[in-house]
Amino acid sequence: MASDPTVADGRNRLAAETSPYLLQHASNPVDWYPWGQEAFEAARERNVPILLSVGYSTCYWCHVMERESFEDADVAAVLNERFVCIKLDREERPDVDDIYMTALLALRGSGGWPLNAWLTPPGARGADDPGLEPFYAATYLPKGQLVSLSRNIEGAWAKERDGVLKQATAITEVVRSELSKRTAAERVDQAQIGQALSILAQIYDEEHGGFGGRRPGDTSPRPKFPQPVYLDFLLDVRPTVQDPAVTARIDRMVRQTLDAMSLGGMYDQVGGGFHRYAVDVDWVVPHFEKMMYDNGQLVALYAKSFMLQRDPHDARIVQETLEYVRREMTHEGGAFYSAQDAEVNHREGENYLWTKDQILEVLGPEDAALATDVYSVDAGTNFIDPHHPADGRKNVLVLRERIDRLATELDIPEADLQAQLGRIDAALLEVRERRDQPGLDDKIITGWNGLMIGGMARGALALGKLEYLDAAERASTWILEHMDDGDGGLLRVARDGSAKTPAFLEDYAYFIEGLLVVHRVNAASVRADATFISAARRLTDVVDRRFSGPNGELFDTLDGQQDLIVRTMTTRDGAIPSGQSVMLHNLLELYDLTQEEAYKLRAERLMGAMSSSVHQSPVDTINTTRALLRLLRTDPTVADRLGPAPEAAAAPMDAPVQVMSSVDRLRVPETGSAELTIRLAISDDYHINSFDPGVDGLTPLQVRLVGSSAVALEIEAPPPVPYEGAPIEGGAILAYRGDVELTLRLSRTGEAWSGRPMLLVTYQACSDDACLAPATVELDIAIDP
Repeated sequence: MASDPTVADGRNRLAAETSPYLLQHASNPVDWYPWGQEAFEAARERNVPILLSVGYSTCYWCHVMERESFEDADVAAVLNERFVCIKLDREERPDVDDIYMTALLALRGSGGWPLNAWLTPPGARGADDPGLEPFYAATYLPKGQLVSLSRNIEGAWAKERDGVLKQATAITEVVRSELSKRTAAERVDQAQIGQALSILAQIYDEEHGGFGGRRPGDTSPRPKFPQPVYLDFLLDVRPTVQDPAVTARIDRMVRQTLDAMSLGGMYDQVGGGFHRYAVDVDWVVPHFEKMMYDNGQLVALYAKSFMLQRDPHDARIVQETLEYVRREMTHEGGAFYSAQDAEVNHREGENYLWTKDQILEVLGPEDAALATDVYSVDAGTNFIDPHHPADGRKNVLVLRERIDRLATELDIPEADLQAQLGRIDAALLEVRERRDQPGLDDKIITGWNGLMIGGMARGALALGKLEYLDAAERASTWILEHMDDGDGGLLRVARDGSAKTPAFLEDYAYFIEGLLVVHRVNAASVRADATFISAARRLTDVVDRRFSGPNGELFDTLDGQQDLIVRTMTTRDGAIPSGQSVMLHNLLELYDLTQEEAYKLRAERLMGAMSSSVHQSPVDTINTTRALLRLLRTDPTVADRLGPAPEAAAAPMDAPVQVMSSVDRLRVPETGSAELTIRLAISDDYHINSFDPGVDGLTPLQVRLVGSSAVALEIEAPPPVPYEGAPIEGGAILAYRGDVELTLRLSRTGEAWSGRPMLLVTYQACSDDACLAPATVELDIAIDP
C-alpha cells in the first residue's frame, strides 16, 4: 500500500509546490508526488509502475478528469494502491512533457492533455536500471475506463512483466530516435524554400483562411489553430517571388487568415487578446483559454503585417491586444503572467458569453441595435456548452466584417463607427469584469516573457507608442534581475517571489530574441543603450556552453539530467517555434547588428546541423526554412557549404520505407495523361497505414501533387489488408506490407502552366510495438509540360 500523504490538513505533497496547476490537485485524495527523486525512490521501493499525469492550469479536460476521477476517493484508492502517482505541470517541465507526449503519439497516433503515461519504476531490470520508460499512455480517460485500465496494468505488471518491459524498451527506442536524431548535413537551398511555399499553398483553407481544416467527405468540425510561424514565412518570402500570380496568392493567404483570426471568436472582441484556438473550421467558437505564448507571437505578427501593408485593421488588433496584456496579464514588477483559464464555474467561457437581452440591458436600445448587428448576435446564437446544455444557447461575439467595410455598408464614417464601437466595448467590458473571472495562472515563464517582450517592442515600433517599449524594457529588466541562476544563466519559472528550474534552450532563445528586438526598437527610437544587446550577447555565449552538441546542434535541455530518458533536440516548429530555429535567427540578427563573423559562422554550423530536417520537411521546420531564406540573402553561396547535393534516392537507405519511381522525368501532354509507377518497399518489421486506415488518429498514406494548379493527379492503388498485429481501439487498421506499387496518372487541368509541380508521398510506418512519426518524401521527378 502507498504511504500516507506527507502534508497535513488532508492535503498531499503538492501543497508544498508553487505551480497553480499542482496546487489545484493538492487536496485530491490521490497521493500525488511532484516529479522528482522522492517519487522515483518510492516506486523503486514498492516495485510498482509510475502513473505520470501531465497537464496545465488552464487545460479544460484536465479539470474534467480531476473532478471525475482524481477527486473521487474510490478512484484514488485504486490508483494509490497500484502506482506511485506523479502530477506534472507541463509548463514548468516542457522537457518531460515532450518525451512522454512523443510516446503517446507513437502509441496512439494523436496526443493532447491531460497526458497520462505509465512508466517503469527504477530498478525494474536490476539495481542500475533508472526506469522511467513509458509502456502505456492515453489522454483524458473517463472514470470507469481509468479504473478498469489501472487494474489491467496491475495484472500485466504482476503476471506479464517481461512483455511490459519489452514494450517499454520498444517505445523508449522510438522516443529516443524521434527526439535526438543526428543525421548528416544535406544541401538545402531555394528548392526547400519553394517546396515550403508550395505545400503551404496546398494545405491552405481557401474558404475560411488558415491551414488545415475539414478533410474531404468529413462532416465533423476540426479545430483551427493560429500558426504564426507559417504567416511569418509567407511575409518574408513574398519579396523574393517574381511571379505576380504567386505574390497575389501569398497576399490572399496572409490577409484572409489575419482577418479570419481577428474577426472570429478566437479574438476577444470586447477585451482584446487571442484565445488558444477555434474549435470549428470557420473560427467562430474558441477554446477560451488565453496563453501568453500565443498572444506574444500573434501581436508581433500583426505588427509586422501593419508595418508592411499599413492596414489599420492590423494596428487596431495590435493595440487592443497589448492593452489587454497590460491590463490583465502584467505582474507588478513588469513581467508577464502565463495564462487565463478556459472555464469559469466549471463552464467553458462563461464570462465571455452574451445573450441579446444582456446586451440590451447594458447598452440601451440604440447601441444595442448596432452591437447585436455587427457582433452577429442578430444572426442567431452560435454557442451551447455541450457539457451543460441546460444553460441554454448564447453568443460568442463575432465581428461579422471588418470595420472599414461595415462603415461603408452602414454609411457611417469609419472614425465615427470606430468610436461608437469603442464605447460599446468599454461598457460591455465593465460589466464583464464584474462577473466571475477565469482563473489566472500567474507563473512567470522566462521564454514566454521573451515572446511578449518582442511583441510589445514590435507593437511600439509599428504604432509609434513608446509606452509599449517601456513595458518591454520593464519586463526584460525584471527577468534579468529575478531569473538569474547565480552562475550567469537563467531560471525558467517564478511565482510568489520564488524562482526555480534551470531554463531550457527555448527560454534562452525566446528571451534573447526579445532583448534583440528591444535593442532594435530602441535604436529606431534614438534612445538605444548597450544594456539589452550586451545581455543578449552574454546569454548567447551561455547557450553555446550549456546546450551545444558536437556538430553544431543545440539540445533542448542541459547535459546530465538524470530524470530524462533522452536528451532532446527538437527541430519541429509547432504552437511555438523550436529553440534551435529561434537561436538560428538570433545568431543572424547578432551578425547583422555587430558584423562579427563569428555569429555568421555559428549560424551556418547550426543550419548545417538542422539541414537534414529541413530537407525532409521544410514546413515542419518552417522557422528554420525562414532562417535559411535569410541566410541565403546574406550569402547566396552558403548552400554549397551546408552539405552535399542530395542523391537520387527518395529516402535514406536505413528508412523503414523506400519510395522509388519508375521515371526521373515526366512530360504531361495537353490531352490525355502521363503515367508512372512508384514502389513503396516496406521493411519486414513494419507496415504503413493505407489511404483510409479505418481508425481515427492515424496518418493515412497520401500522394499529393503540389506546386502547380495546371496538373491533376489520379491514383490507382491495390486494396489494403487488415493489420493482424496488436489490437487497437476503434477497430481494424487497413494497412500495406511488403512491396506496394501505385500507378499515378497526371493530366492537364486546362490552366496555364505555372509553378513547379512536385509529387509528395506521406506515410506513417508502424511496427507491432509503436508507430514512427509520419514522414514526407519528395519524389525526385522533373514534371514538365
